[in-house]
Amino acid sequence: MKMKIILVTLILFIVVSSHGWANSKFNIAHQLYMKSNYVMAIKHFDDFIETSKNGAFLTQAELERSDCYYQLGSQAYLKENWLLASRLFFLSNSEIADLKLDDCYFQLAQQQLLQNVPSSALEYYQKVVSYLKDSEHIPEILFNRIQIYIKMGNKLSAFNDYHFLWENYPDNSYTIEIQPLIDDLMPSYIDEALTFRDSLEYNISIDLLSKLSQYPSVFQDDIFVHISDLYLLKAEEALVIKEYEFVKKYLDLAVDNDKLKKEIVSKKLDDICSKIFQEGDKLVSSFQFDEAIGIYNKCFILIPEYQICTNIINETNDKKQKYKSALEHEDQAIQFEKNKEYALAYTHYNKSYKLFQTARVKEKIYIMSNLLQAEKDPKAFAEKIIKDYKKGIIPAGVEARESSLIAQYSDQVDTSGWKVYYAIGEFKYEVRFDLLSPAENYYYAWRVNLKTRDITSLNKISEDVMKR
Repeated sequence: MKMKIILVTLILFIVVSSHGWANSKFNIAHQLYMKSNYVMAIKHFDDFIETSKNGAFLTQAELERSDCYYQLGSQAYLKENWLLASRLFFLSNSEIADLKLDDCYFQLAQQQLLQNVPSSALEYYQKVVSYLKDSEHIPEILFNRIQIYIKMGNKLSAFNDYHFLWENYPDNSYTIEIQPLIDDLMPSYIDEALTFRDSLEYNISIDLLSKLSQYPSVFQDDIFVHISDLYLLKAEEALVIKEYEFVKKYLDLAVDNDKLKKEIVSKKLDDICSKIFQEGDKLVSSFQFDEAIGIYNKCFILIPEYQICTNIINETNDKKQKYKSALEHEDQAIQFEKNKEYALAYTHYNKSYKLFQTARVKEKIYIMSNLLQAEKDPKAFAEKIIKDYKKGIIPAGVEARESSLIAQYSDQVDTSGWKVYYAIGEFKYEVRFDLLSPAENYYYAWRVNLKTRDITSLNKISEDVMKR
């Protein structure tokens, strides 16, 4: 038990001694700091901080060491030893040191410019812009950097700095003063943006030009015109693949950027709708009315409440109803035709055609009319078909031949007159006319289809007389 008490006492003694020794190291550094012996104080503070685990004293040591660096930096600052001051302020790593650190970097940059070493000046400027964002030197630094970049031919960096300057310090004197230089560069910026247009990268071009348009410039109106033109090109792209929502969007944006294009865009919308109407009309011509209306409706995407489109859709719905009724009459007519009730078929085909004119029903009306005449007097009808062909060319040719023979042989010429005979096949008849003379005879003959009024010559002289 006695040995345990001795051991515990020994441990407590070591701990207390160690604590006292650590406090002694801090006290030495602190005393040096209070006597403004900053260099030695830093050395002792470093030694204490490296070995101490006492949180309270450790924090105090770090703060006082920071101030040592600041005080040393301030001394160098007063002597305009900017490089040393900057290093000490950097090591101080405090807000109060940062208030002077930006001055040091700024002055160092100015020295580098005087020595014609712009690259080094840019490095110092960058430290202020990147790490000392509250510095009052930033507008002037950006102003200077823009000029340096312009001389170096680095137009992109120059514009990026101008962008930052204008965004954050729009009313600053340096922002206003740099404007003429930016105006001088603006045409080249615009040309660079338009190179993407030439390679069909319209979105990139618009994005670049839009950024340029945000800043005051004598070229601002020109930039908006270019953006408008690009949206017209995008509208054409969308039109090719018939994405009418995007066509409308891009045309609206074209007008938003250039009000003078309002009339051009309005005409463009009318022209697009006209082509949509033509597409729908083709469907109507093939009796696809619902599909056509679906096409017509796309015009409303481009021109909401477009009255012309509304009228066309209404007309198409009327045609659809008429066509439906016409089909009903046509179906009835077909049944009557199958039953050989040609008069009733003729009536319903006519009703169908009055409702909706189609080539097939028109042809049926023609056939039914022929069949009705054929039923009434087929031989007379066959003769009429021959005599009516091409406004009487056949009888005129026969009569001419007859007159020629009479002129040669007088009353020795004999004729059969027009004769009609039934031929093999439904509604098929032959029509003949014979011319007889002492020296030569002519036997004209044609086969006639009463249903279609088609005429077929049965020999060479009959074929010749059918020609004009």
